[in-house]
Amino acid sequence: MEWYIFAFACAFIASLAAITEKRTLIKEHAMEFSTVLAIFNCLLSIPLLVFADFSIFYSSIDLLVLIYCASLLGSVAFLLIAKSMRHMDISIVSPLLNFNPAVVAVLAFVLLGEKLTLIQIMGIVILMAGAYLLESNNGKNNFAKTIKEFTTSKYIHYIIISVFLYGLSSIIDKYSLGFITPVTYLATLQFFIAINFIIMIHLFHNGIYGIKNGIMKAGKWIFIVAVFTVSYRLLQLQAVSMVYVSLVIPIKKLGTLFSTIIGGEIFHEKDILKKAIACLVMLLGVYLIVI
Repeated sequence: MEWYIFAFACAFIASLAAITEKRTLIKEHAMEFSTVLAIFNCLLSIPLLVFADFSIFYSSIDLLVLIYCASLLGSVAFLLIAKSMRHMDISIVSPLLNFNPAVVAVLAFVLLGEKLTLIQIMGIVILMAGAYLLESNNGKNNFAKTIKEFTTSKYIHYIIISVFLYGLSSIIDKYSLGFITPVTYLATLQFFIAINFIIMIHLFHNGIYGIKNGIMKAGKWIFIVAVFTVSYRLLQLQAVSMVYVSLVIPIKKLGTLFSTIIGGEIFHEKDILKKAIACLVMLLGVYLIVI
C-alpha cells in the first residue's frame, strides 16, 4: 500500500478525533475528558508492547527521564487545547494548531542549531497571515482590533502556549527517536501521559470521582476519541516509516481543514468559508516550512 494512503487516512481520522472531542467537550469537563482519554489511550496501546523494545532503558535512564519530560509537556499542552476546544469554535482552534511546525522549526534553530531557510521564514509569515485572516471579522475589524483579540483572549493564549509546549516536546521526540523505535516511544509516552493526568486530576480537580464521572457521563465518546487518536498516530508512524516526514506532515495537517469545514458545519459555526480559506493559507505555510 502506498505511503500517501496512510497519510490521508491519518488526516481524515485525526479530523474525526477532533470533531468527536469537540462534541464530547460541550458537556464534559476538560480535565475529566483529558484524564479518561489518556487512560484509554494507554490501554489501547498495550498491544504495541509486543513490538516494543525497552532494553535500552536499562542502560540509559537519562533517555527515559527525557521521554517523561516530553510526556509532561504534551500532557499540559493537551489539557490547554481541550480547554480551548470546549469554549471556542473548532473552526478556530483547528487552524491555529497549524502553527506547530513553525514553532518546531524555530526551536530547532535555537536549540539544535538547525538552519532556518528563507522558504521556512516565508512559511512562518504566511502562517501568521492565515491566522490574521482567521481571526479578522470579514473586514469589520481593523488591524488593531484583530491583534487585540489575539492578545486578550485567554483561550487563544492557551493554544499559543500549547503549540509552544508541543514544539518543545517534538524536539525531544526527534532526539529520542534516534535511539529507540517509534512504537517503543509511543507506548512509553502514552503510559507516562496517563500517569501525568491521573496525578493532575488528583491535584487540581476531584480525583478518582472525576475519573468515574468522566467514564459514566461520556465514556463511550471518549473511548471513540481514543480509538481515533491511537489509530491516526499509528498511521502517521507507518507513513513516516515509508517516506520522508516532510511529505507526511503537510498531508496529515489536512486534518485541520477537514475538521474546520466538517466540524464547523456540524456545530453550526459562523464564517466557515472564510475560516477554511484561512486554514488553506496556513497549510501553505506549513508546506513551505517542512519541505
